[in-house]
Amino acid sequence: MQRSLCAGLVSAFLVIASPFLHGCAGNGERGHGEIGTGTDLLTVVAISRHGIRSQTPALEAINLFTLRPQGFPLWAAPANIPGNLSAAGLGNVVRLGAWYRDFYSAQGLLPQRGSCPAAGTVFVYADVMERTIDTAQGYLDGLFQNEATPDCGVQVLHSSGQADPYIDPPQAGVCKIESDVDQAAFSDETGGDPAALTTTFAAQLQTLQMVTQCCQPSACATTGNPNPASCSLQDLPSQVSVDATTGAVGFGPLFSVADLTTETLLLEYAEGMPETDCATTEGAECVGWGAIPSGGLYDLMKLHVMHFDLLYRLPSVAQAASSNLMRQLVGTMDQAVSGVKNPDILAPAESKFSLFVGHDVNLTAIGGFLGVTWKAEGFQENDPGPAGALVFELHRVRQSGDLIVRLFFVSATLDQMRNRAEITLGAPPQRIPLTIAACGELDCPYELLKTFISEHVRSDCLTTAASGP
Repeated sequence: MQRSLCAGLVSAFLVIASPFLHGCAGNGERGHGEIGTGTDLLTVVAISRHGIRSQTPALEAINLFTLRPQGFPLWAAPANIPGNLSAAGLGNVVRLGAWYRDFYSAQGLLPQRGSCPAAGTVFVYADVMERTIDTAQGYLDGLFQNEATPDCGVQVLHSSGQADPYIDPPQAGVCKIESDVDQAAFSDETGGDPAALTTTFAAQLQTLQMVTQCCQPSACATTGNPNPASCSLQDLPSQVSVDATTGAVGFGPLFSVADLTTETLLLEYAEGMPETDCATTEGAECVGWGAIPSGGLYDLMKLHVMHFDLLYRLPSVAQAASSNLMRQLVGTMDQAVSGVKNPDILAPAESKFSLFVGHDVNLTAIGGFLGVTWKAEGFQENDPGPAGALVFELHRVRQSGDLIVRLFFVSATLDQMRNRAEITLGAPPQRIPLTIAACGELDCPYELLKTFISEHVRSDCLTTAASGP
């Protein structure tokens, strides 16, 4: 689902082409030795966000929200094109891919380094954008970069259309979000008054105003501000809107701009841009112009996560955005048990490691659909940081033969990203076990999860082999 689901970011001045832009509680940062005992791992399905990217609007658009003479940074190629995966983002994904290889080799799911997996046992599918395709390729390079055959012959598959029906069903026109359902839920979440959030988040908005020195008069004039020449961030309205194409509920531009700018600051930090002694030339790389107070970046990210939680965990958004990927999840696991190919499932019947690369909204929506939350180091709760992934493992209990699913949120820490740290079995990423609400325990009976998914996906949102990409 694309961030275009959030209508009206700030009229004609901010056309964001980025895709995708809370549940049983997350279970803390436990993590590395609880698996495997008494079970056999049959297959893994990972749904990942793309890696570190530049801001999605063009600089002239996002620069409307700062009076800093430098403007927002011009990122180094290839991320000089707005929204593209950065070189640091690619490196982080490659390191994660290498860790996935070693981690699952140790469990016998993938072969040890020095040999390639059997044909069809690794499957990789990405959304249509550069950053998702390149992220998927980075994962492959990390998994198999040391083998004689490049990437062991595994290719990144993706749709040839402008929007992917599996990863973004509403934007692809497969189904439409039920705006009436989501508007009612949105009203409940905000107490019927979205403007009251300006009081709740007054401290963060004031800090963001100080950091950005928002806004350019032209940005404010288009929102009906009576005195655009003296406009500030808090003067931007926070009205509710509905996207005519997808049916998605949005509100802004105040909180849309706050979401966009705070996440951009986080991405600057993850990229490794300097925090102090920043150049003052136009487009100079710097984290928040060196103006973010100590600890302030983490606090500012409350604005980003609030916006995501309010919009993309709404019931119809979560259902429409998740139905196809959840169908692919259970279908892939069914194939691993039966060995029989289902023509509506993208992965081969023999797939042991299946990876789907999409966007932050995919993970947020699935979190809402399954009722899970997470908290990764360096990030606010439920922030699906760059290359964060929901990883589903299907196990067979040796003693009983029962099938169980274990779900983890996997992500490098924010400082692992920034420092371009090695990610190894000895220095792993975070691997946080999650309890799916319908299951109530970490070891989720597969049939229970399968029943829940089949009863809660929207049939009109499902893509079949006949209607696929």
